[in-house]
Amino acid sequence: MSTRSLVENADTVSLVCALLVRFPELASIRCGPTDRTLRLTFALRQRLDKTAQHVLAEAVDEHVRSFLALSKEEPAVLRVECEGDRSLTFVHVTRDFESFSKDELELQVGFLRDRCGDALVRNPHPDDHLDTDPAADDEAAVYAIEALRDPTQSKSLVGFREEKHVLVYFLKSQKKAKASARR
Repeated sequence: MSTRSLVENADTVSLVCALLVRFPELASIRCGPTDRTLRLTFALRQRLDKTAQHVLAEAVDEHVRSFLALSKEEPAVLRVECEGDRSLTFVHVTRDFESFSKDELELQVGFLRDRCGDALVRNPHPDDHLDTDPAADDEAAVYAIEALRDPTQSKSLVGFREEKHVLVYFLKSQKKAKASARR
């Protein structure tokens, strides 16, 4: 592995961590540079039935499309899917890099917070997060989204939370194989 790719990987890990720390409502982020998409996952502390999942997915889709219409943008990719397990529901929002923004992410988080209340899982901040500057966190989030758009970004990755830690995996080209995690 070249020194440049080590630096790019470290930067990418830092950027994904910045997004997950800035938006504690995000359960995971999956970046797919080959199809130029970003998949954001939110978790709800309740299992929604299929009808409620469909209604929630339609509402998120409508809010994002309305938000983008205000700036006369049309998403190249916008998919909202809900997935339930025994006690949770996961809301997956897949977006194209080009039209996605931090403002849209704030809209999604605000909408889900208002719509789902305490059912929306909000992860606690890491212990060392007490002294951070909210404006700096916002700036890091903007920079993270811009950097993920970079066409030279070639590694697929997934970042998620485990307790108060953020884990990031670079995905290998094989479908189910993963490289080692970074914290």
